[in-house]
Amino acid sequence: MAPRPTRGRRSERELAALRERIEALMLQGLPASAIHRALTGPEAPDPILLSPRQVRAHMRAIERAWTARSGPDTLEQDRAKAAARLEDAMRTALGRSTLNARSNVGVGYLNAYLKAQEQWVRLRGLDAPARTELSGPGGTALTVSVALADHPTEHLDPAEEARRFRQLATDLETEDASEAVDQGSEPS
Repeated sequence: MAPRPTRGRRSERELAALRERIEALMLQGLPASAIHRALTGPEAPDPILLSPRQVRAHMRAIERAWTARSGPDTLEQDRAKAAARLEDAMRTALGRSTLNARSNVGVGYLNAYLKAQEQWVRLRGLDAPARTELSGPGGTALTVSVALADHPTEHLDPAEEARRFRQLATDLETEDASEAVDQGSEPS
């Protein structure tokens, strides 16, 4: 008879092992539902009692731990580790691409190599945009000037502005009334 899963708080050791499993699945890019299935489903080597809500809570805790661990002092270390992993992936993919050069599998490995290389270049900052300098005729400096256009209504005194608004309202009412007459209904 298989041991029944126990309810209650997990020990620190069990919690650390569970979070380690969840973190490994998160790093594979799995969503919470797939992680829950991997931990509790029939295909799991040792299924555990865990709700989808608990999985999401553990994922948030893991993400908070990642945030706490990352900072300006660890950024360079993390970049170096990521670059080393990418270099290893590139080496492996290129080698397997060469081994399987006569099949479509080799093409897949070559694509994996190219994607890893693109990430490695971006991580190293080698794809930074080239600096371009613009100049005027004969190499002279460009000058930029901005002029704000005056609008005639900005110079009106408040009484004149109010008169114009009243006239606009009257014109709109007259227009509305003439449209209503044209359509054969009463003006609103």
